[in-house]
Amino acid sequence: MSTVRKVDPAEAADWDLDLAPFVLEAMLDRNAGADRRGLTRIDRRGTDGGEHAWRARVYHGSNESHRQFADALYGGTEDALRAAIAWRDSMREQIGKRAPRPGRTWRLVEVDDPVHKLIGYYAYADRRRYFSTSKHGGWDGAKAAAEAWLRERKQSALGTRQ
Repeated sequence: MSTVRKVDPAEAADWDLDLAPFVLEAMLDRNAGADRRGLTRIDRRGTDGGEHAWRARVYHGSNESHRQFADALYGGTEDALRAAIAWRDSMREQIGKRAPRPGRTWRLVEVDDPVHKLIGYYAYADRRRYFSTSKHGGWDGAKAAAEAWLRERKQSALGTRQ
């Protein structure tokens, strides 16, 4: 649990707010917008100045490509962030979007686990979604809703690839 205490205004005036969380949040909003996946801020203090950088990651298959962008090498925190975003976006273009694997990925799995209050179906498409029997009126309703969702996801996936 955090300790809360009153701070003397003179002490607060000396605080370095350059990299406060709300400043970094605003910086991400300006530069990355809604797509923040694969961007991590690293701030470690140390005797030699520590490590202050942005790390960009791109996942492809079961592999990961990453690169670190130090503030000192890129002219500051925001410039390092811009470089990290540019690298991430160019790597995504090089790798390309993987096509879904319908034979393996798109499926329904019946779940009957009352201990964890999971009774219904998991539908797996490009992501997973749960359909409960209580919400959809029994097993038949949950299965029908899950199948309808899978059809909708397949149509949207086929529409974006063509």
